[in-house]
Amino acid sequence: MCDRSSRYARSSRNIRRKWEPRVTNELGTLLRQLRRRARLTQEQLAERSQVSVSTIRRLETGKSTDHRLRTLHLLAEALEVEAEERQRLTAILDGAQPGPAGRREEPVPTAPLPVAPAEPPAGAIADAAASLAREVRRRWQCEEKHRRVHDPFPLPVRHQPAPVDLMDRPENIQRLQPGAVPRDLDLSGELRSVVGTYRSVESQRLVILGRAGSGKSVLAIKFVLDLLAAPVSSVQVPVIFSIGSWDPTTTTLRDILVNHLLRDHPHLAHRTSDRTTLAAALVDADLVLPVLDGLDELAEALRGPALEALNATSLPLVLTSRRDEYAQAVREVHAPLVWAACIELTDLTVEDLAAYLPRTDRLAASPGGQGDAGLWDAVLERLRVHDTPASVRPDWPSGSSRRSKPPWTSPPRLRRSGCCPSTVLRRSGSSSCSFRQSLSDAPLAGTSWSACSSRFCPGQ
Repeated sequence: MCDRSSRYARSSRNIRRKWEPRVTNELGTLLRQLRRRARLTQEQLAERSQVSVSTIRRLETGKSTDHRLRTLHLLAEALEVEAEERQRLTAILDGAQPGPAGRREEPVPTAPLPVAPAEPPAGAIADAAASLAREVRRRWQCEEKHRRVHDPFPLPVRHQPAPVDLMDRPENIQRLQPGAVPRDLDLSGELRSVVGTYRSVESQRLVILGRAGSGKSVLAIKFVLDLLAAPVSSVQVPVIFSIGSWDPTTTTLRDILVNHLLRDHPHLAHRTSDRTTLAAALVDADLVLPVLDGLDELAEALRGPALEALNATSLPLVLTSRRDEYAQAVREVHAPLVWAACIELTDLTVEDLAAYLPRTDRLAASPGGQGDAGLWDAVLERLRVHDTPASVRPDWPSGSSRRSKPPWTSPPRLRRSGCCPSTVLRRSGSSSCSFRQSLSDAPLAGTSWSACSSRFCPGQ
């Protein structure tokens, strides 16, 4: 009899252990969605419900395994949830109770709820969020100056909708109820409108794709600065996180965000009243909007697990990647970033280059009397001729558009190149083959286009 009781107790514990991870994850996700919809911070919810902030934080992050029905009822009352949502909470909690042998209950779906802007937090966490916003703005304004994004003016980085197989279904992106008809998503725009594009996405989840040098980092910086400067500012502070070193098999998304904040903003290591760091408190209170830069920089074997880790959350976020690496991860996990819209950066046109290149030289004329603007006109004319655009880049197919740009004309390369128009023309001679080689050999010397780089060009 004793043996039978022991076996039954062990079996019950094993069943409970099997269910607890799913229960904590689903419960935490749903509670976080309900709180955000109610426009409450964790502190405000604690004050309304008389449940401690630390308990709410543990429930939302899945660290609490002591699921008391009374606690959920108090939270539900404070959040003013509907009867159907109460049933969802109860159903998730009931999932932790072991059922008859051989019976397996299906997980209760936790589709994201519509998100309303949260009210500003109060106290130490509010001060930390404001301080973080100031630091982020100052850091990326300096980076923009260093990159000379506005010299002489920002290149027109444009975006268009990515292929449909790289983004979720429109009804999921728009968080529609079953049977509702999704509206058309307008995902085309340019550098100045990226915040508007993001805010038009109900899920507040956006993937930005582009090839190397297409301007993904510039677009991410512009997004952060414009969001911080918007008249109706988001309560969340946008922060760029480079995720190239993230190992999703050993470190959670939450931990990588907290660790990066502690590394880049040491003052966030100060502790709150419940002994949590300010960095952890900001992340747990959904006061940080992660801009995750560089999925493609992860090791190939880690991209799929990283995408799966992101798909396990419904947090608002922005993710950047090269297209091919992201597509490979999508195929590996059989899903794109869930609930996310996806845009892809387009190439510059010859007309873009015609407006930009002559402005990069501050001298109206060279010592020999011929201005570089005219020489750039000659280079641009070469790009316009019938046989050049499709052959400028060796790996382009013969049917490529003649308005596509050669590889040396990506925004970062244009700003770093030490080449000048006369050098391109002098080295190329008359054949399109040699002209193509001259463009490919344009040096990337780490210096910006300037009067010096063209004025003292040999042979000018």
